[in-house]
Amino acid sequence: MSESVPSTAFREAMAHFASGVTIVTARRSTGLIGFTATGFTSVSLTPPLILVCVAKTASAYDGVVGAELFGVSVLGEGQRWIAERFATSGIDRFDGVSVLAGLVSPVPLIDGALAHLECRPHARHDAGDHTLLVGHVLRATTSATTMSERPLLHYARRFGAFAPGDHAGP
Repeated sequence: MSESVPSTAFREAMAHFASGVTIVTARRSTGLIGFTATGFTSVSLTPPLILVCVAKTASAYDGVVGAELFGVSVLGEGQRWIAERFATSGIDRFDGVSVLAGLVSPVPLIDGALAHLECRPHARHDAGDHTLLVGHVLRATTSATTMSERPLLHYARRFGAFAPGDHAGP
C-alpha cells in the first residue's frame, strides 16, 4: 500500500494524544541552545536510553543533533512559560530562564524541572521530516518535590496539567 493519510488529518489525530513536555538543551561554542520537545520517550532500561524527535526545520536542529552531549528537563505545571519560550523562534530562549550545569556533563538543565537527564548520543535515525535522537542517559535525577508537583502536558495544541483521578483501579 503506497497511500498515506493527508498530513492535516494525521496532525489532527496526533493532537489528541497527550504527552509530557521537555526542554532539550546543549552547549555549543557559540552558547546555549535548546527547544521544547513533546516527542520524547524512554527506550531501554539496559542500557538506559531515551528518544527525542527533532524537527529538521527547527532552529536548534544542528546544535542539538550534532552535540556531543545534551540534556533533557521534564517540565512541571508551573513551567508553562518556559515551554512557550523555548517553542518561540527568533529570541534568546534562555533569557530570564534559570539553568543549572549538569553534574557529569556541562549541559544546561532547566532549574526547577521535575527531572533532569544528561545524555550522550547513542544513535541518530532519519525519520521523514524529523531525526530520532537516541540518547544514552549518563545521569538521571528528580526533584525532591516531584511526586507532589504535577507535570506539564501538551494536548490539543495547548499546554495544561495532569489531574489525577480518585479511582485507583477496577
